[in-house]
Amino acid sequence: MVSVDYEVFEFPEVKPGPEKPLVLGPAGEVFNFVQTGESNGGKYLFSKLTVPPHVGPPPHIHHRTDEWFYAPNGGFSIFMGPNEFPDLDITPGDGADKETVTMLPMRPKELLYVPRNYVHGFVNTSGVNQEMWLVWSPDTPESSILPYFMNAGKVVTSKEELTEPDFLSRIRLVSMARNYGINQSADFWDFVKDVVEDRPAWLPGDRRATLLNLIHDEIEAQA
Repeated sequence: MVSVDYEVFEFPEVKPGPEKPLVLGPAGEVFNFVQTGESNGGKYLFSKLTVPPHVGPPPHIHHRTDEWFYAPNGGFSIFMGPNEFPDLDITPGDGADKETVTMLPMRPKELLYVPRNYVHGFVNTSGVNQEMWLVWSPDTPESSILPYFMNAGKVVTSKEELTEPDFLSRIRLVSMARNYGINQSADFWDFVKDVVEDRPAWLPGDRRATLLNLIHDEIEAQA
């Protein structure tokens, strides 16, 4: 099972770039976009999410970006699988075997990394709203998923505006995903055949040095 010991990550302060609207994403989280590729040379997209209890995106695969997950207060489980699915036209259950995913509880200030082409997702397993910080890299016009959230979700005026996504947003969660290099399932079991609750040997390292280099380059540029 998951080890009690883990290396806490102190996320550096990142100055906000040009202001973006708050977005209620199609899976139910509110996105506060702190940095985008347009202000950091296409290096990364950084968003702080407010996530209601038991909410999170179903299993999906990013084909153009790598992703970091950071839980300031814990309260989430990340799920991911060990196999690579590099072809946008071949998904688990449709051209390939369904995936066995590992469910990983996230502890306060824990950092996890998921490379592109791997099945993953997350859910708020607590009974209260939680913050999840996400970084996707790169964030160029060819790779950015910011337009996906903007077009599939809807603009809100407050991060506390945690209403249910409307019917069209839930449809667009899946229908628009491929336009942005994402294979998005509509249901947890679409891509998944089994769930294991342990910390396997294949789990990627958190690549915190790579993330810090991305962020520190931007901090120095703003100094």
